[in-house]
Amino acid sequence: MVQQPTNLKNHFFTIDLLKSIAVQIIILHHLSNYGQISYAARELWPAIFEWLGNYGRYAVEIFLVMGGYLAIKNISTQVSTKGLIIPVFNRYLRLVPTYFTALIFTIVCATIARSFNYELYMGQPETLWQVLSHLILLQQILGFESISLGVWYVAIDWQLYFFFATIFFFLKSYKKSIFCLSIFMLSAFCYFSQESAYENYFIYFIGVYGLGMIAFLWNDDLHQSTKLLAKVLFITFGVIIFSSILFELSIKNALAYCVAALLIWKGKLPYQASSIHWAKYLIWISQRSYCAFLIHFSFILLGNTVYFLLGFNNPIVAIMMMAIIMIFSWVAAHLLYQRIEFPARTFQIR
Repeated sequence: MVQQPTNLKNHFFTIDLLKSIAVQIIILHHLSNYGQISYAARELWPAIFEWLGNYGRYAVEIFLVMGGYLAIKNISTQVSTKGLIIPVFNRYLRLVPTYFTALIFTIVCATIARSFNYELYMGQPETLWQVLSHLILLQQILGFESISLGVWYVAIDWQLYFFFATIFFFLKSYKKSIFCLSIFMLSAFCYFSQESAYENYFIYFIGVYGLGMIAFLWNDDLHQSTKLLAKVLFITFGVIIFSSILFELSIKNALAYCVAALLIWKGKLPYQASSIHWAKYLIWISQRSYCAFLIHFSFILLGNTVYFLLGFNNPIVAIMMMAIIMIFSWVAAHLLYQRIEFPARTFQIR
């Protein structure tokens, strides 16, 4: 067996590919919907930007499924050895340093943007209580306006992690925990995920997150008795999701199911040793996807401000500005990853 190069260890091709594609689509989705640049760009390529504006948001389902797929093993290991509180708090410490740094930068950029040309998507000037609500990941539950695009995802990710950790803490086994989880998943697919009133709560997303967990257990050789249950549940939820075609197909649930199926098929596909020359670029994007997800809205604000101040009203210039915003977003994501996210991994309670 060929030994993998060190920098390919602990990386899987399918995971990195999905993360890299999903984050690009989400950034393009936001570029297609916010500011004068988006209006001008649609004049040149209306069909493309209409599609991105309407359907690009579904790429977040990819992150939710992968979140469940990657979290379940970590949750079970951490909860089994450290109890409930420490793993949940460590998850908070893993998410928040990068998140809050990006949030502060966004506040600065939004303040600059508002001073030149206020638009509704920039929101109102931030208040202390609003910032604190973001720090404890309860901003929308407490009724505060989001300071940046995508910050809701961080709060939901933490809620989902907390919820399953709690289930596993009390039930102590994969089999019982997944069976319990499936009840909540069924309620989400049949009701909660169809009601916008629950969008600020984990129950809205527990179905797609749970699909990722079941996908992991499908191929988990360490828990043979759970594999059969996982297969039965996955097929059952597939019937439920796709039978909705008879009524109204839920694109987000269908996409989530397909992503989970792909993870069952190729989720643990390793890089080949011969692919080192190009794999490093895919891994680079994947590693910084969280940072790019959090920081890109700041550059949408700044880019639209520059576009306004220079008096541009040209579709080609708008496309060029989008490209510049993408470049600056990834440069900032790289710096955020190097200076904040990667070092912050040491901020854990042992």
